[in-house]
Amino acid sequence: MYESPSRHRGQHRDPDGAVLGAVWAVGNAVAIALLGVIVHNDFAPARLGTRPAADSVPDSTYV
Repeated sequence: MYESPSRHRGQHRDPDGAVLGAVWAVGNAVAIALLGVIVHNDFAPARLGTRPAADSVPDSTYV
């Protein structure tokens, strides 16, 4: 006869809040993944030891 007090009387489920929470979670996951890709590309082992072209000596064979 007694109903459990899990929800107050008249309190309804909030589908908008659930959707906003899901969008927030997916957005954060995408942002973290994109940052991870950027960091991974910036610190790639092939690029760490190479010097940029601006620091190299110009080729003088075509002068």
